[in-house]
Amino acid sequence: MNATMLDFRNRMPEIQDAIMRKERVTVTSHGRPWAVIVAWQEANPQTPSAHDCAAAGMWADRDDLANPVEYVRGLRAKRRFA
Repeated sequence: MNATMLDFRNRMPEIQDAIMRKERVTVTSHGRPWAVIVAWQEANPQTPSAHDCAAAGMWADRDDLANPVEYVRGLRAKRRFA
């Protein structure tokens, strides 16, 4: 599907439906291709989960973070001025 910048304002539901059908939408500006919009799953077929991130669970063994609300309150208490 091709769409102009003006189509984004006037025909957005149609553009969204095309993207949901996994169609590529080519956006044109002054008659020239400007961008291509594709569905997220098509652009990133293997989106990593949080468990794949090296930082996930890196503080799981810390005892002082058992209660995060109290931990943050303790951090903020140090910033208060007398």
